[in-house]
Amino acid sequence: MALVDAIPGESTSTIAAHHLFLVVVDGGVETPIHEGTLHGSTGTVTVTSPGSLSADGLRSVLVRGGGGGAVRFTLCADAAAEGVDSASFDRCGEARVDGAREVSVSRCRAAEVERAGRVSVERCREARLRGGGALRAARCRRADVESFGGVCLARCKAARVDWCGSVEVELCRAVDVARCGAVAGDRCRVVNAAGCGAVEVANAEINILEEEQL
Repeated sequence: MALVDAIPGESTSTIAAHHLFLVVVDGGVETPIHEGTLHGSTGTVTVTSPGSLSADGLRSVLVRGGGGGAVRFTLCADAAAEGVDSASFDRCGEARVDGAREVSVSRCRAAEVERAGRVSVERCREARLRGGGALRAARCRRADVESFGGVCLARCKAARVDWCGSVEVELCRAVDVARCGAVAGDRCRVVNAAGCGAVEVANAEINILEEEQL
């Protein structure tokens, strides 16, 4: 891995301190970067502007910090972000993020999100989502959700939602909801609910169960 060609322009110590990313590529050593490009064996990590970083085509990459920065991962086999302001993942294998205010995951094999604000997940095989504000998941094979304020699921094959606020489901095949607030939606095959508030899903088979049955 090599650092090449710093991006021209303003590069003061103040900017470096506030927008310093710590990057681990392909299991190597942790490298600080606030400008320029890191080259891995199969791809690159580039600071596109102060506080904004892009990782493309890497086998494994972990990004920390950035002073509230934004990170974008594309076509990475194993991509992870910690302590960034926003993170987006597109066509990655494993996508993992902890502590971001805004998260977007699209067309990844597996997504794992913890302690996030607003989260959007689309077309992922497996999504494990723990602790956040608002979540929208669409066209996922399986979504496993806990402790979100508001949840919206659309066209998911299977979903489990636990300890959340309001839940909205639409065109899902099978949804298990436990210990949540109101559950609403339309056109789902089966909705199993336990320990929730009002459950009003139109055009769906609704089963009200005991908590131990889910």
